[in-house]
Amino acid sequence: MRRSHKLRPRPLGPLTILRADSKPPDPSQRAVPFWSVFAQSRIPMAVVDREGRYIQINDAGIQVFQYSRADALGRRIGRTAIEDPALAKAQWQQLLETNELYGERIVRHANGTLVRVSYAAHATSVGDRWLALFVALSARFQPGGPELIGPVRAASPRGVGSKLTRRESEVLRLVALGSDTRHVAAELCISSETVRTHVRNAMKKTGARTRAQLVALVLADGLIEE
Repeated sequence: MRRSHKLRPRPLGPLTILRADSKPPDPSQRAVPFWSVFAQSRIPMAVVDREGRYIQINDAGIQVFQYSRADALGRRIGRTAIEDPALAKAQWQQLLETNELYGERIVRHANGTLVRVSYAAHATSVGDRWLALFVALSARFQPGGPELIGPVRAASPRGVGSKLTRRESEVLRLVALGSDTRHVAAELCISSETVRTHVRNAMKKTGARTRAQLVALVLADGLIEE
């Protein structure tokens, strides 16, 4: 029998920092409107405030990059990135102005190795706060290392997004949880090509250019309900 470990949330201002294996807070006090997907996903995700500081990081993000949660929370995003500071500043300004950002960057893993990360960010309002959800769909040790973000089978969703069909919502929730095309097809008893079609249709509807951006957008905008 699997034990359930109840962890105490760590307060940080008006938000609440929770481990993925803890119970979600009261709905009126949730830091993010997509708690279950954020917490359960095998895709690294983080929530960042307008000052560029980490508010929440899911367990997948901790497991992939191996920095401790205590060391990361409250610190500024990008401190492990190997890039031109001027470029990083320009990218952050773009996110503030357009509420979206996507691309690649080289970051330093906790073990000192460089990692190439494909990511996307989408900003939204939670209460009276501006928050950005960062999603990484690929992370590889350089040069030419293996993919660090692995797929996982996931349970089917219950909700439907306002801009998406029911099937598109089902497909995207599984993608957001970390399932690859083959696993999504098996879970929903559809073909891999049908999965890809639903993803392409959802990208057209939302304007997303990459899967990472699509995941960030549909979660941050609440297009996939709990």
